[in-house]
Amino acid sequence: MGSKSKPVDKQKIGRLINVRGFTLMEVIVVIAILGALAALAIPRFTGVLENSQEKTDQANIRIVESAVELYQAEKGELPAGIDTFNELVTELNRVKYLKNSELKPASKGKIFVYTPSTEKITLEAGS
Repeated sequence: MGSKSKPVDKQKIGRLINVRGFTLMEVIVVIAILGALAALAIPRFTGVLENSQEKTDQANIRIVESAVELYQAEKGELPAGIDTFNELVTELNRVKYLKNSELKPASKGKIFVYTPSTEKITLEAGS
């Protein structure tokens, strides 16, 4: 009883030997293309992020201004002694016109400023 072995298919062996991978040059070209695409996409993403932060801050200003208008319509004038934005937000939260007791700008390096004489809220560069 001898051992039976399968005959070797020379065609399959030839195909296995001829299998090739990517050359170093092809890999470098692909990496360069991906780098160029990333260089184009990242600045655009940053611009979109900054724009969305500014829009968020403007929406927050409108929300606080609406809360002030509701407060004034129902209770009259704002209490005396509210001189800063944080004091204004705290008071509006205390009487349940705002859900949050603290509101910070989404834009980096900016602060909300409340001017009591004009009752205006603005977004300005922080110190």
